[in-house]
Amino acid sequence: MAGGLFAIDREWFIEIGMYDEGQHIWGGENIDLSFRVWLCGGVQWLCPCSKVAHIFRPKHPYTFGDGDGQNFNVVMKNYKRNAIVWLDGPHLSFFYKWKPQALAVDAGDVSERLALKEKLQCKNFDYFLENVWPLPAEADCLATGMINAAADNQCLDNAGGSDTHGQHLQLWGCHNLGNNQFWMYRKDRRIMGLLYVFDVDGVTPGSHIILVWINENSDRQLFDYNTKTEQIVHRASGLCVDKHIKSRDVIIDTCDVYRVHQRWSFQYTTQTDPSNPAHQPTGCVFTFKLYLLNECYWGY
Repeated sequence: MAGGLFAIDREWFIEIGMYDEGQHIWGGENIDLSFRVWLCGGVQWLCPCSKVAHIFRPKHPYTFGDGDGQNFNVVMKNYKRNAIVWLDGPHLSFFYKWKPQALAVDAGDVSERLALKEKLQCKNFDYFLENVWPLPAEADCLATGMINAAADNQCLDNAGGSDTHGQHLQLWGCHNLGNNQFWMYRKDRRIMGLLYVFDVDGVTPGSHIILVWINENSDRQLFDYNTKTEQIVHRASGLCVDKHIKSRDVIIDTCDVYRVHQRWSFQYTTQTDPSNPAHQPTGCVFTFKLYLLNECYWGY
């Protein structure tokens, strides 16, 4: 949720440490406050009858510093500070898979924020995953990261449509920056991005793979990975994930073990180098749960 849409009790805001002064300019403060509220004794409410106006200006009326890439560096520093403070245990390595570029960014000194976390007796991130967003036992991943086409250096990509339900899955050049090319192959055999899972708009050869909300009752969202042939097989149709012959779109088509465009590899699996902490498998969902109220009020 955008930081401009929060309302919070002033005294409690001060009590839980206000903003992280090590974060700069813009980006990440909403995530920090969300985690801090949930893990340090608070609750976040969603008010469906509230009305909030947010005028987004065509450009920032401030600068992020001199030189190219400063916008990126500032925001990524803020994200990394959040990750170091709140994503304890294996969850931090999951963040570095999702945002590998963060490894090279200096997050600064977070000792004061870690001391605040201890002072407030905040719970660990497992509590968030188990209570704020309850996860089923199968929510651990079989594989994560980019899904690379064997035919060329292209990866499955949400084509910039992370906020567009029904977006066609596409193939674009692999960039190893996570985000729109970051996927989680779950133990329940769903392939999930940050918001949506793979589905199909039909069960006949040539049907497109689309990105939609998860439906626990739909077998159209289940995909099996054959480690020997490197094919991803759509369970309901028995067809294989393939490249569209005339576009960047990704489809399902008749399985052919000799067709190179049906061979795929996952960036990280449970067999990935165990000596590298950034390669450790972990949970598959990284999102929020809000309490929906019928009345227009909020609490903490």
